[in-house]
Amino acid sequence: LKRQRKGTATSNNNNNKRVEVIDEVFEVAEMLHDLLFPLQNCGKEGMTTQSAIFSMCENYWHGNFEDKELFVTQLIPLLLVKSLEDTAQKNDVKRLCSIRDAIDLLDFECESITTLKNHLLRTVANPLFLQSTEGKKFITHLFQVDASLVVDLHKAIKVQLFEAKRSI
Repeated sequence: LKRQRKGTATSNNNNNKRVEVIDEVFEVAEMLHDLLFPLQNCGKEGMTTQSAIFSMCENYWHGNFEDKELFVTQLIPLLLVKSLEDTAQKNDVKRLCSIRDAIDLLDFECESITTLKNHLLRTVANPLFLQSTEGKKFITHLFQVDASLVVDLHKAIKVQLFEAKRSI
């Protein structure tokens, strides 16, 4: 017998269905997730593939499957960077906002998170985040994640106040 992973997936009619995921499917999904960073350097085809894997990881997270946290470790930083790029669109912020609860899993005491933390701090100065409902929700959530992050968020906001445009 193969061990099965179970999760809940919600359909459009709000009924919860139990979904079984066999180990082989989980392993393939895990391998695809592990390819997210390497695909950054693979041109247009790599970005297309990466986008499909993003969707798979997001669906796994939203499906509330067992071990779903394993599928956001690379997804969070990549969606964050993508949403901060000059070419970012509201949909990029919306996608990041939809997995904002995954940020609660991060250990903000660990030094290895410094780069990611700096990217999170950049959101409070980014017009795309400040002008969209999802961006505001995302920033609001950051204030509930970690006490040390809150201190840094306040500092980042104070720096922006003197140069901020009224329209933002």
